[in-house]
Amino acid sequence: MAATPPPTPRAVPCPPAPGGCDAPAGQPCTSHSGTRERHTFHRARTASWETARLEAVPAAKLVADAAKLRRGMHGAHAAELLDAHGHTTEAERIRLAVSDRNGLLSAKQAAELLVDDAERGESR
Repeated sequence: MAATPPPTPRAVPCPPAPGGCDAPAGQPCTSHSGTRERHTFHRARTASWETARLEAVPAAKLVADAAKLRRGMHGAHAAELLDAHGHTTEAERIRLAVSDRNGLLSAKQAAELLVDDAERGESR
């Protein structure tokens, strides 16, 4: 089983300038040439954290990668994709979520749901 993904973007290092501040993992982002601590994270740091979370859950990564290529991908399409690649438990979880939400679930939301379930240690 993969390692538990980091709980916040602070757990990954911030990329160097111009996208970030080069803060090491565990340290807050800084602004104003490193003189002040930011109350938020740089976008580049948040993006690398989200990538790390997705890569820790293969089914979620599969859906997220497909959603990048296919505009308007629905949760039901994500479930079909998961089934086709042997992720039947995850596909059923997404079908249940689509049903619970009256069909209002995007593929991106489906991937996030799978990551959240994995982080909580839930398997359905």
